[in-house]
Amino acid sequence: MKILKIEIFSPKLEKLREVSFRENGLSVIYGAVEKPKSENDTSNSIGKTILLKIVNVVLGTKNSGKDTIKGLEGYIIKAKIKKDDIEHNVEITIGDSKKYYIDGVKYNLTKYKEKLNINRAYYSKQTMIEKRKGLLSSISKKANKDDISVILKLLYLENVESIFMKIKKMQDEIDLINKYNNSFKDDISELERENFNNEMKKKQIDEELRVLNSRIQTLKLSDNISEIAQKRADIDQDIKDKNEKLKMNNIRISKYTQIIADSKSDSISLSDVEKIYSNAKIEIPMLLKRTLAEVEDFYKNLLDDKNELYNKQISELKKVNKKMLEELTEEQKELDELSEIISENDSVREAIKIYDLKMKEKIEMESKISEVNIKLTQINNSKNLKSEIDSSLIELETSLEESKLLINKYREYMYELVKQIYGNDRNPYLNISSTSSNRKYKAMPVNIDLTFDGDSGEGLMSAKFLLFDFLIMNYTKEVDFLIEDSSCFEAIDRRQIKNILQEGIKISKQNNKQLIISLNKYSLEDVKAIQDCIVLSLNENDTLLNIKF
Repeated sequence: MKILKIEIFSPKLEKLREVSFRENGLSVIYGAVEKPKSENDTSNSIGKTILLKIVNVVLGTKNSGKDTIKGLEGYIIKAKIKKDDIEHNVEITIGDSKKYYIDGVKYNLTKYKEKLNINRAYYSKQTMIEKRKGLLSSISKKANKDDISVILKLLYLENVESIFMKIKKMQDEIDLINKYNNSFKDDISELERENFNNEMKKKQIDEELRVLNSRIQTLKLSDNISEIAQKRADIDQDIKDKNEKLKMNNIRISKYTQIIADSKSDSISLSDVEKIYSNAKIEIPMLLKRTLAEVEDFYKNLLDDKNELYNKQISELKKVNKKMLEELTEEQKELDELSEIISENDSVREAIKIYDLKMKEKIEMESKISEVNIKLTQINNSKNLKSEIDSSLIELETSLEESKLLINKYREYMYELVKQIYGNDRNPYLNISSTSSNRKYKAMPVNIDLTFDGDSGEGLMSAKFLLFDFLIMNYTKEVDFLIEDSSCFEAIDRRQIKNILQEGIKISKQNNKQLIISLNKYSLEDVKAIQDCIVLSLNENDTLLNIKF
């Protein structure tokens, strides 16, 4: 998917700006501004980043609630896009995820993305609207499993990705077992010993119940009383079974409820962070606030998904309990009636009393057995998962070895790319490998990193991120564009920016892709280097929409 043209209209349909982008090669949104005197100041008040955010909305990013572009709610975006060599006219209302039009047909955001086959997981790795924190993640120095999964797919290492996700899933299961169970504090041999003794006690109680049941059936009573006594014993047994099931269900409900409560109590919200800063009388920068909000949203969505699953399980258990309680009410009523009929028979009454006591002992013993079995199961599950991880890590190593030629091709490409920009003294190395064995049950199964020799300052780090994006742009066929905000060029030497842009132009043209960037005047030695690629020039007197952002 490519963006050919963007038109921005006010809520009153007044046309405010029109920008056309090159179908392939470099398109620059140029900021003719001087470098701010203070590092705390920003040059983003003229609308460069806002325009890229608008482009990102057309590319299917979230567009409502807190994700609405600040100050532009209700503005209309009209765009000409190209998808699979077919041009389409798109119209979107900022802040409204239900008003999306493709060639005049209305869609919501979900259907819009389906219609245009937009994969946001892929797009997000080639759309850098803000200065990012890590090589693979825009919000954290440490990549999560989704970051690594997407990069592996974009580099066509699908088999490696499949094994990686399988291992990560097992690691997550082990983590949950460790977090919500204390069973690992028990010694397995002691648990097995306890379980054996409980089973033997239960066996003895079962034999005593068998004898009692036989006695009740063979008492010298009239046929009618014998039938009543047997029916009463059967109903009583059924009531006890149901009560045990209710007890176990309530334990499970309590456990799930506690997990949900724990997940909520452990979290810290953006408002909490703001209060901390407020008490310290420190103003939170907007960039940090947005980043914190994104992290909060990410972890909230993760917890919400888990809590939704536990809530569904709680709901199902409560339905089952309600039905059993209704049945128990009826059975208890019938039991009371039968007990009254035979209450005058001392022998039956005594046998039933003893039977009830023994049944209570049996239920208590079965509960102990069940508790021990749960602990043993959790221990065995963890052991089995670790064994499966060991096997899968061997499988992962094999897959990485089978992908060695492809990975080396990426390494050699990156080496030559860095050489063109920095010369021969940086020795870049793209590392795609399995995790170290001493942390194999917790650490990410796959590590992706790019290292340079020499200075490890902010400028080289920013360049490293840009060049990694160029690697993806050069090889993936899943995304037709690369978008970089001016903040991604911060601290990079102006001479290197010129070289980086020359390589970016070459890569984008060779692969028939769009390279859309915003760039400030002070980031370049000579604007002539990109003069022919400027599609929009903004300054403090001519901002994107003639307003301050």
